[in-house]
Amino acid sequence: MPYDGFVMMVTVEQIAKKIIGFNLRNIYLSKHTLYFSFDNGDLKVSLNPNFSYISFVNHFVEDPEKNNFVEFLRSRIRGAKVVNFSNIQYERTAVLELKKIDEIGVVHNYALYFDIMGKHSNAIIVENSEILETFKRVQTKFRNIFPGEKFVLYPSDKLTIDELDSFDRLKDIFEDFHDKKKNLVEFIYTKFQGFSKVTAEEVLYRSELDNKSLSEVSLEDLKRVYEILISVKEELKEGTLRLYYEDEKPKDISVIRLHQYRDEKKCSDFVKCVNEYFEYVEVKDKITEKRNQLISVVKSKIDHYENLLSGLEKELEESKDADKYRKYGELIKAYSYQINCGEEMASLYDWESDSHVSVPLEKNLSPIENSVKYFNLYSKLKRKAKGIEERKEILSKELSYLQQLQLTIENAEGLEELFEIEDEMVENGLIKKKVDKKGKKKSEQVSEPRKYVYNGFTILVGKNNRQNDELVVRSSDNDIWLHVQGMPGAHVVIKTNGKSVDEDTLRYAARLAATYSKGRYSSNVPVDYTYIKYVKKVKGLKPGLVLYSNFKTLFVDPIER
Repeated sequence: MPYDGFVMMVTVEQIAKKIIGFNLRNIYLSKHTLYFSFDNGDLKVSLNPNFSYISFVNHFVEDPEKNNFVEFLRSRIRGAKVVNFSNIQYERTAVLELKKIDEIGVVHNYALYFDIMGKHSNAIIVENSEILETFKRVQTKFRNIFPGEKFVLYPSDKLTIDELDSFDRLKDIFEDFHDKKKNLVEFIYTKFQGFSKVTAEEVLYRSELDNKSLSEVSLEDLKRVYEILISVKEELKEGTLRLYYEDEKPKDISVIRLHQYRDEKKCSDFVKCVNEYFEYVEVKDKITEKRNQLISVVKSKIDHYENLLSGLEKELEESKDADKYRKYGELIKAYSYQINCGEEMASLYDWESDSHVSVPLEKNLSPIENSVKYFNLYSKLKRKAKGIEERKEILSKELSYLQQLQLTIENAEGLEELFEIEDEMVENGLIKKKVDKKGKKKSEQVSEPRKYVYNGFTILVGKNNRQNDELVVRSSDNDIWLHVQGMPGAHVVIKTNGKSVDEDTLRYAARLAATYSKGRYSSNVPVDYTYIKYVKKVKGLKPGLVLYSNFKTLFVDPIER
């Protein structure tokens, strides 16, 4: 976890300077996050199991949630003065100490404990070592977190790196560690407070050791680990926070230098860096949540249509007997003079197959009535088969649209794209329209497609079905349109400006079409291409679906992303 005990230590130290001596104005809750408001900003305590952390923000809480714990805090500590704010050594537990004089003049000393531990994150208010209330009431074998219980810290047998004063101490810890099947990385973050898996791996990297099992660790290996741990202890004294990037996006945050990253920023403002990192993480989490929500709807619809089509296929198989019944009717009609009333079976000569056919009869019907019965059954099954084929065509188009929609959701890179897709799904009745509490109208403007420039040509790639349609409608007749053959994918358009497009550019655009398609993990993907003037958006087709002609096909590999 990026927000390890070391990062928490330096962050809490900087926040403490902002709030010690100030009065708490109010408390809010929004989406698993507590906000403790001061005149100069808010202490933010995220208890989100996916990204729990503590920071300080300039934040106006929109639509705060009603919550019993928050109401209790307001009744006890609103207006209280912050006496201290610290974390316990390198633990991921911080303590906000407050002092308040109540209405009758009694002085109360409160302690708010924040456990920043992923799914075990919690907030607990304590007075005189007794739990008054808690964000989550929990009972474990280690401690009970309920009002009225005595408060105890989460038990830990970990040592701080400051307590590592000699190699013999490390040797003793190592020898006392019973599970020798575990590896070195596990040993480091299990026995030493503040380390995460990432920072433990950094220790091993600097030690130039493999992550071997403890049973294979030699005395020399252990000495090397000790030397690096001591250097880390010195590094921690510098109190430097670093933010790491990949593809210009925040990837990790650490007090310890992480050699696996090249793009590093040393933070002069620790809180600002923590906010930058977690703002990105939170947006990414919202994207994942929205994507999963939309995909869940689409997959459910896809399963529904696939089941319907499967049922229609079975019905169609049954209707294949229609021609057999027509033949029975013709044979009975032709040989009616040979058939006696009351017979249940007649063996009749079929002149087309030059063989005798056994024809079942209803004994209470005359030969002509049996013949009419089979002709009627034939007509009924033919009408049914025609109806099934028409229904199949409609369902197949719906299924193609849904598969295309699923791909656009999977390829969406931002919330804006996903909200556009959500609007499309509302318009097509896939989900119910949500009423905006503030009455704001959603923008009808379509966002811009992905844009690439290659060999002087602009290549546009649709991000969703709305954009795919816009590309077709707004492109010039001589622009080149590309799409993977026979599978869902983005529409790709090469803006030609009347110039001839070279083979290299055409293949690059085809590779983009393969990359943003269901064939993105395949090789030798077929991509059709033609001029826009041969691409038609026919009335009645779902968004993103078109008809095209006069095309050629390239076979290309997707671009690695």
